[in-house]
Amino acid sequence: MATQFTWTINQLNCLAHIEGLQDVINVIHWTYSATDVDETGKEWFSSMYGTANVEQPNPQNFIPYADVTEEQVISWLEIVLPVADMQASLEQNIYLQKHPVEITLPLPWAPTTTTTTTQAPLV
Repeated sequence: MATQFTWTINQLNCLAHIEGLQDVINVIHWTYSATDVDETGKEWFSSMYGTANVEQPNPQNFIPYADVTEEQVISWLEIVLPVADMQASLEQNIYLQKHPVEITLPLPWAPTTTTTTTQAPLV
């Protein structure tokens, strides 16, 4: 399956008033996620979080806060963020989850733990 990418808009910061406009979005808090399902059906996931500043709108094409859609906000992000690089980074993260190059082993001098069980005598 091809990697699926998903935007999540977590929060919008607004300027209360600027140049006669009210509730003007100036910062977008976002998460960009990648999900991949391998041939065994196992799901792999990676994500990144960030913020993006929004240029101040032209009063002629200002969209009131209540009328802004998620799709519009995502389109603003896709204009200002390096989406192809972000996708490559998320895919690389998933690849390294599938094929780790670094692992953590127990310390060679640490005592190993063994579990012993005792069985109660049969009566």
